[in-house]
Amino acid sequence: MEPEAKYTLVGTAVLVLLALVAAAAVWLKSTEGQRDDVPYKIYFARQSLEGLQIRSDVKMQGIRVGTVTGFRISSRRPGTVEVLVRVDGTTPVRHSTRATVERHLLTGIASILLANTTEESPRLIEAPPDEPYPLIAEGDSEYKLSESAAHMAQRADETMQRINRVLSDENQAALGEILVNLRRISGSMDRTMAGLDRTLTAMNRAADEVRTMSTGIAGDARKLAARYDALGEESATAVKDISAAIRQMSADVARLSTRMDAVLADGNVELRLTAQELRATADSLGTAARRFSDPGRVLFGPARGSMGPGEASR
Repeated sequence: MEPEAKYTLVGTAVLVLLALVAAAAVWLKSTEGQRDDVPYKIYFARQSLEGLQIRSDVKMQGIRVGTVTGFRISSRRPGTVEVLVRVDGTTPVRHSTRATVERHLLTGIASILLANTTEESPRLIEAPPDEPYPLIAEGDSEYKLSESAAHMAQRADETMQRINRVLSDENQAALGEILVNLRRISGSMDRTMAGLDRTLTAMNRAADEVRTMSTGIAGDARKLAARYDALGEESATAVKDISAAIRQMSADVARLSTRMDAVLADGNVELRLTAQELRATADSLGTAARRFSDPGRVLFGPARGSMGPGEASR
């Protein structure tokens, strides 16, 4: 009797479980019918759908109200993308409702955001004649910042990769060598600048010495010129005195020659010759006196204008 009782108990339990499963299936079927989702179509022409997937969320005021059921490039309206969504029938989708694409900043997953520009617009129920579903108009995205941030993040990642390539082990070793060479060059430049400073100091001292020497030479030249002028004046005075003395001698010799001519008029031939020689001597003395009458000519030679062919000044 005991085995039969156990089998009866197991059979009863199985029948109860089957009844519960059937009841759950009926309840789920009835609940699905009560949901009453409404299909809509959206044409996107100005916004990127990057990151949009099947079963992506459809939100209104931050609440999930539906899902994306499909999307494709439109053949009805070239240049646009058709997106099919199913939205809860209780959602207030109106003629003023606009659809935009919202993209998560970190994950990049996109979702459809519905927003009503006015709550006084009637509910969107009827579909256009050439469309199977009602159309929700495309709006202007207020989340362009997320797209820019995504691009910025991509650019930042590329920049970091480039920085990593620049700071590779080989480049770091080369950079270290460059820094060592720059340190050596800096030391050499310090020593060179010190030597240059000493050279400039020596050149300044040499310039001072040259300046002092040139001042002394100029003073000596002025003194020498003064002495030369004084010597020239003294020489001119001496030459004038000699010229006067020679003129006097010439006059005396001329008078003596005249007297000798008178005396020798009756004398012999030898005395006559002597008188002639005396006259020649007097002429020579006269010529010398005329030359000494111009001291400058005696000291520096004849003037350039009075020179004959082949003559040169002293």
